[in-house]
Amino acid sequence: MHGYSTDSSERRMVPLLLALLAIALAWASSKFLAMAHLSLPWWVDAPSSMAFYGALYTLFDRYLWRNSLVHKLGLVRIPNLAGCWRGYLVTSFDGHATQHDLIINIFQSWTQIVVYLTTPTSMSRSCTAVIQVDDPEGAVLVYQYQNQPLADAMKTMHMHYGTAMLRISTGSCLAGDYYAGRDRRTFGRICCDRQLGSPTTDSGQYWLNMPTIPTGRIGILRSGRRHPRDRQCLPNLLRRASRWPVP
Repeated sequence: MHGYSTDSSERRMVPLLLALLAIALAWASSKFLAMAHLSLPWWVDAPSSMAFYGALYTLFDRYLWRNSLVHKLGLVRIPNLAGCWRGYLVTSFDGHATQHDLIINIFQSWTQIVVYLTTPTSMSRSCTAVIQVDDPEGAVLVYQYQNQPLADAMKTMHMHYGTAMLRISTGSCLAGDYYAGRDRRTFGRICCDRQLGSPTTDSGQYWLNMPTIPTGRIGILRSGRRHPRDRQCLPNLLRRASRWPVP
């Protein structure tokens, strides 16, 4: 995983609160050891405020930040995007005519994230990311990715970089736009829904167990028929679609 930035002020406040809690725990443990007439070996620096702080920070970074109570108290505003997302994308490469299946797997902690996106012809991995929470229309995930075509992809496809901006809607939908770099010069729209359950917590094992997507069309936009996922993903976003650039 790699680090990501955010416009939330929580990363200034939470470490301060954890430091104060670590000092309190170190003081309490020293009092307990004195009352119990216990002594530790000379090579053990305890009670140590830094040790308590390191343990608290690691615990918060990996687990506690996801807790709903922490979010309700306003200590954390960064949304938890970790999990498997399934949906589709439309691209300017074929004139936005076909909906192409995709799977997005996101691994996230409080300070780090990685986004894997897989289609029938390529796979991509995020390089940098930003999560904006102060946007009046809702939280936004913006990331730069490196795309690698699969072995059976068209000869015109090459490794390239691109950028995606996905808006989080109601906590269960990611939808937004992407554009590829100079080599591809394509752009399009992504829409996907969160799936039940979460991927393995080890992002390093993702490529070893990468999900496969059958090649083929799943819907023609120009036919006038709406894909079943549209009814789940797009209603809230279409109300704001007039502000988005339409390809």
